[in-house]
Amino acid sequence: MPWSLYVISYRIPENQTTLYYFPILCLGFYSSSLMSIGYFLGQMTVLTGVFTIGSIFTGLLLFKRSIIFWGTIPCLVVFYGGSLLTLRNIIPYAPVFQPYTFTSAEFQNFMLINNLIGSTIIGVLLAILFNTFLGRWMIREEHQQQLILLDPLTQTLNRRGLSIKFNQLVNQKQLAGQNKEHICLALLDLDWFKQVNDRYGHDGGDQVLKQIPKILQKNLRSEDIIGRFGGEEFMIIFSNTSPQIAQNVLERCRIAIEQHRIAYAEHEIQITASFGLSALYIYHADQHELIQRTDAALYKAKQSGRNNVQQDIES
Repeated sequence: MPWSLYVISYRIPENQTTLYYFPILCLGFYSSSLMSIGYFLGQMTVLTGVFTIGSIFTGLLLFKRSIIFWGTIPCLVVFYGGSLLTLRNIIPYAPVFQPYTFTSAEFQNFMLINNLIGSTIIGVLLAILFNTFLGRWMIREEHQQQLILLDPLTQTLNRRGLSIKFNQLVNQKQLAGQNKEHICLALLDLDWFKQVNDRYGHDGGDQVLKQIPKILQKNLRSEDIIGRFGGEEFMIIFSNTSPQIAQNVLERCRIAIEQHRIAYAEHEIQITASFGLSALYIYHADQHELIQRTDAALYKAKQSGRNNVQQDIES
C-alpha cells in the first residue's frame, strides 16, 4: 500500500481536488496502519495513543484543519472500534499472539478501558493545545506577512506582494483548467507628480499617494488586486475580467481620479493619471512579459498626451 501511494502521487493530475483529497488518503492510511499494528501486536497503550495523535496533529503545520480532521477518522475508527469489539468479546486483542497471551481476560479489559479513557483525555488536551498554539502562530505569521508584503504608506500590496498574488492567481486558474482565459494587468502613473511634490512638499505628495488606492477601490471589485508598484506607479490585477471590461473599468478609474479633489492643508490638489493595460492567456502567462507589455502601453499613454488609457492585448 505505501508503494502504491508513492506511485499514485507521481501519476495523479495536480489540481484542487487531488491537492485536498490525496493528503487525506495518505494521512488516513498512516494513522489507521499505525493503530492497527498496535492492536494486532497488543501495544494499544496510552503512550502509543499519544504518539499517534501527536504525530497526526503536527500535520496542522502543513495542511488545512479539515484535512487533518478527515484523515484522523480512520485512526479513531480502528482505535475505538477495535477496543469496543474486544471488550464485547467479538474479536480478540493482540491476535498475533493468540492463543498465547501474557495477561488474563479481566486484566486485558482493564488495560483497554484505561487506555480508552486516558488516550481520550490526553487526545482532547493535545487537540486544544495544538489548536491554541496553531492559532497564535498563524496570527503572528499573518502579521509578519503583512509587514513584508504591504507598502507602509498606502497600506496596499508592495511590488513583492503583487508578484506573489499574480502567481497565486495564475496557479489557481491553471488548476481550475481555465487556461484559455485572459489575465489582465494594468499600470497607472500619476501625471506630473514631481510638480505636486515641488508645490506642496512631500507631505502633500504622500497624501495624494494614500488617496489613489481609495479612489481605485471605489471603482473596482473586491476580488481585483491593487498595489503600489513603485514611486507614483500603481498596479491593478484583474480577476475574472475580459480585456474589454478591464478597459472600461480603467476609463472609469481615470475619470474618478481626474474629478477627485484631494484636500491637503488649505489646498485642494487635482491630479490625473495615465493607464497602460495588457493581457495574456493563462496557459502562458509570464509575469515578466506581461509587465513589459503593460509598461509599453503605459509609455504609449504618456506619449499620447497623458490622462488616457492605452492597451496591448494578446489576440
